[in-house]
Amino acid sequence: MAKHTTQWRLAEALKADMETMPIDHVTIGMLTQQAKVSRNTFYYHFTDVYDLLGWIYEQEVVTQLSTYLKVDRWQTAYRMILDYIARNQQFCLQTFHSVGRNLLENFLYSAASQMVKGVVDDVAPTAPADLKQSIVNFYGWALVMQVIQWLRDDLREPPADVIRRAEIMLDGSVANAIANSKRY
Repeated sequence: MAKHTTQWRLAEALKADMETMPIDHVTIGMLTQQAKVSRNTFYYHFTDVYDLLGWIYEQEVVTQLSTYLKVDRWQTAYRMILDYIARNQQFCLQTFHSVGRNLLENFLYSAASQMVKGVVDDVAPTAPADLKQSIVNFYGWALVMQVIQWLRDDLREPPADVIRRAEIMLDGSVANAIANSKRY
């Protein structure tokens, strides 16, 4: 989608406002004035500011999942997510410290679970679907919580260290979980 559309103008206004204030203080009036659209136009596209926030993460993170799925290693996809957060640090931190935090967590989980699913499918393509889903949920949320910890610490740790910690925990773990499932 072209970034000159009304939705993108509103998104850019929200991201600009979140550079200096929490999302909880951003009003629709502020956004419509910056984007040079009417309130009715805003409501034509979004129900509220949090709906716009969700749309931004959908466009900038979730729709990029096809890119994440085409990379050769999950670490590369994880790095892409960390790079997005680093490039949009204030925006992500403001979201993290707001009542919209669950939107960020859900979008992170969507990306992380797709990465883990790729690993599970590579390691055990014939594993039962419920076992695959359990592994995806467990490791997907583990990756998200690593990012949440990184956000909580204001991104002080280098992304390479976050990835290295995840590698230590994940490398071989999926195969081990598949093997363990056969014993129980």
